[in-house]
Amino acid sequence: MMKQRQLELQRFQRDTDYYQTHQEELLRQYPDQWVAIYNQQVVGAAQDPEQLLDQLEEQGVPIEHALFEHLSTKEELWILSV
Repeated sequence: MMKQRQLELQRFQRDTDYYQTHQEELLRQYPDQWVAIYNQQVVGAAQDPEQLLDQLEEQGVPIEHALFEHLSTKEELWILSV
């Protein structure tokens, strides 16, 4: 179980690195959209996060393991509350 978690964290780190490396390219390709990255590739994109979740469910992508990012063409400040 611990080995599986470690492997999952490493995969998530690779996805994060992929996003950071390709951020400008992704912004040009998916302006003002939400994207999901899994296994170092874009597995879905939509303007609405609910649509993106639906796409991932249809493809069988494990939502809890995908990296979600909003690619905005303007400066935004997001305040999230729990």
